[in-house]
Amino acid sequence: MTRFTIKDIGFDEYFEKLASEILNNSNDKDLIPARVIRINKRYYTLFSNEGEFLARVKGKIRHKSEVQSELPIVGDWVLMRKSDNNAFIDTILTRKNILYRKANIKKNDIQAIVSNIDFVFIIVALDNEMPMSAIARYLSIAHTSEIKPIIAISKIDIYEKSEYEELLKNIKENYPNEIAFGYGAKSGENTEKFLEYIKKNTSSVFIGASGSGKSTIINRLLKKEKMKTKEVREYDFKGMHTTTHRELLVLEGGGAVIDTPGLRNLDLWEDDKGIKKTFEDLEEMSKNCKFKNCTHQHEPDCHILKLVDEGKIPYERYEAYITLLNENKKLQKTSIEIKKDRKTALKKIMKYKNDYKKINKNLKK
Repeated sequence: MTRFTIKDIGFDEYFEKLASEILNNSNDKDLIPARVIRINKRYYTLFSNEGEFLARVKGKIRHKSEVQSELPIVGDWVLMRKSDNNAFIDTILTRKNILYRKANIKKNDIQAIVSNIDFVFIIVALDNEMPMSAIARYLSIAHTSEIKPIIAISKIDIYEKSEYEELLKNIKENYPNEIAFGYGAKSGENTEKFLEYIKKNTSSVFIGASGSGKSTIINRLLKKEKMKTKEVREYDFKGMHTTTHRELLVLEGGGAVIDTPGLRNLDLWEDDKGIKKTFEDLEEMSKNCKFKNCTHQHEPDCHILKLVDEGKIPYERYEAYITLLNENKKLQKTSIEIKKDRKTALKKIMKYKNDYKKINKNLKK
């Protein structure tokens, strides 16, 4: 049986230097680095070179946390303190990135999904085709978090090849700058493509709708039945929630993969950076519109509408672009109170980005 170390699952030079600096400054020899691999209410399962531990968060972290994203999440690197049969999370090491979304329609907090990720695999099931606007939403969330997205079409081994080829062509036409491929988890067809990205010392998260096949492909990559799976309902092809929590697992050759529950809603945050990255070609083309504040929907001399009419921009791509732009504008028109809440939550998220850049720059000196 392979014995993994923290370096196999992402404890790279950045985290090593950061942890060493904190430990040297504190002179506390009882703290050891570990990664959050699973959360069960207030208990955290941590992976370290000394094994797995069930830990709780120290009061100082919980009391200082104003929003959910300031508490430990799956993927976090932490400094852990052992105490008899207990373990406590003492420090959360500054994150490289966070995959996050708006918590829900009624709340104005950010839901941090996972952290310190290299790749986001967006699983699109061939038997329940995801609209192009929904794929754009996933891509935008990934780009906002500055994580590389990869679109993977599942279940190509149980449907006609022509159906898969048509969907792949459609995705590549609408999102020409993104990586996309198909695979069959049950037969193993093309599953080696995942291993081109999932390597030792990398971390990847799998996201998508319920029943899309996230757990099935993870089981295939793990070479064992680790995650529970269910078939989709035949009468409506709706996925049934099997994965109920986020969990980080390690492949035989190293590299961490994280399974997530199916996302019913994927609400955007008030940040158009991800939209601009997903549609950077349209953003560039829009500079040729007559009006600087053109909405690309009804204005005269709109360059985007002209290209759509000429067939130079796929209509589905245009439609997805407008859908996300309109949603983002709607978020910006909310009440002052809600905007204040959002600003506070977003400030907390942005702080880690600035801290990471500053710390990484200093560590490289």
